[in-house]
Amino acid sequence: MPPSRVDVLILGGGLAGLRAALSCLSAAPKLRVAVVSLASVPSGSSFANRNDALGVHVCLNDSEREQYVREVQALNRGQAVLDARLLAIQAEEGAARLADLIGLGLPFERDERGALIPRSSCFSPDSRRAYVFKGLERAWGCFKARLDALGCLFVPGVLPVSVRGGREPGALLLPVGGGAAVPVRARAVVAALGGPARLFRHTMSGPGAPGYSHGLLAHAGADMANCGYLQYMWGTVPGKRFFQPGDWSGADPALAGARRGHCPFGYGLEDSAVDLALAAMMEQDGTVRLEEGRVAPMAHASNGGAVIDEWAQTRVQGLLACGECATGMHGANRIGGGMVLATQVFGHRAGTRAAELAQGSDGGRGPDWEAPVIDRAERIAGLRWLAKGLSRFAVLGGRPGHQEFLWDVRVRLETARDWRLRLSLRTGEFILDGLPGWL
Repeated sequence: MPPSRVDVLILGGGLAGLRAALSCLSAAPKLRVAVVSLASVPSGSSFANRNDALGVHVCLNDSEREQYVREVQALNRGQAVLDARLLAIQAEEGAARLADLIGLGLPFERDERGALIPRSSCFSPDSRRAYVFKGLERAWGCFKARLDALGCLFVPGVLPVSVRGGREPGALLLPVGGGAAVPVRARAVVAALGGPARLFRHTMSGPGAPGYSHGLLAHAGADMANCGYLQYMWGTVPGKRFFQPGDWSGADPALAGARRGHCPFGYGLEDSAVDLALAAMMEQDGTVRLEEGRVAPMAHASNGGAVIDEWAQTRVQGLLACGECATGMHGANRIGGGMVLATQVFGHRAGTRAAELAQGSDGGRGPDWEAPVIDRAERIAGLRWLAKGLSRFAVLGGRPGHQEFLWDVRVRLETARDWRLRLSLRTGEFILDGLPGWL
């Protein structure tokens, strides 16, 4: 059962949440810090991807930092909100956070001399600034062991129904195994719940993320931005094996080579014409029939979320956000390894700031929480409908019919009763309403 009161409540047990917990307890070891999550084992995009590996994009000197900032700005091209302060912090502090990960014992790739192996990244093919660690269960174990030693409280098997900041921060948590929702009071709350990719019918996101973080944070009063900018990678249906659009027999030969240079779809890039030509053949189930078999653009990760300041604070006092549910440091397109970098840089800052808030506030009791409405049948049908529509209309910057589907989402939101369906529909509304609007 979740505790009724903690100093800092962290929602999410991925890389961002664990980093926030570690930094919070390192700054203030006497605080009572709880990490709540859906799963008790490694999960989500952080620890359950198909490659069992992740890369972190790190700048080790001023020249690399300057180049990184230029590349991110060029990739954004004015399409999405990009905060120059957050971008500069990410470039500046990545080396320190890489050192932290090495100190934790994460299994980074090394050469025969024991040196880290630098690699290139998607959207940054000429750089050698990405460092890969393999064995994600072991990486999770490195964080878990250190946090256990610091006295962190882990509460698996719960989902946040509602969250609040202000003078009475806290969250209402619902045990997934059954039982009544439990209110938890805190002095600061850090949201690290991942992005909305799990809401799509076709997704490469790992299990464990609830998918409705954008709706949850917006309901708490956080400003949201860039929600229409998700990463999409093409995969086979069934199987989810990666399919490179540049290898498609129908790809424009003049663009195919450039498209092979990166895995995700690129907003505003010239070679995106290859993806859009494929998508023009999309059928009602969100797939494209090719000689090689069926393929689909699969939601992978989000570049949008709650707008945060340099200390990962939302505009709601006492409510912070990091990882895939926060935005401002990437823009429309994200350089490979940039999200892992963001989880560590802003997860660290969120945890550090949360520790300060917790030591400077007595918190409050707050008003009573409203009991969540649970309608399992409505939820199952509604989430299936939403998943099908998002994978047909919201992908690759929006497909024909996305405005009509947005209207349908809003109509359904007016009558939906189940708490999880409402948050998911609200998240879908943010995605659809935040599309670039090319069509």
